[in-house]
Amino acid sequence: MIFVAWLVVWIALFAIGIALVYLTGVRIERSSPSAAVVYLVVLGCAVPVASWSAAQYVVQIEQASCEELDPSPERLNGASLSEFRTRCIATQDNSEWLGRRKQTLGTLF
Repeated sequence: MIFVAWLVVWIALFAIGIALVYLTGVRIERSSPSAAVVYLVVLGCAVPVASWSAAQYVVQIEQASCEELDPSPERLNGASLSEFRTRCIATQDNSEWLGRRKQTLGTLF
């Protein structure tokens, strides 16, 4: 359901952005046709990326944290439960373990 909301927001922002770029490009074309082409090409290509970023900002997708034992499938963001657990294990904070290992290695040498 969150993806549908994000998609609707992205399409709306994309349509608004393209309309603004087109209307501004038509006004620029009256005075300088070559500058209007450059404007339309550069900003026309930037609109999808900017609308994508804005949709990510507007629709906050809540991710599951590694402390949760059984997160809901919506909060996994398309990953399977095993992929989620593997990522959590891979990104654990092992600073305490590394500190103890360095300390024991330091006493050995």
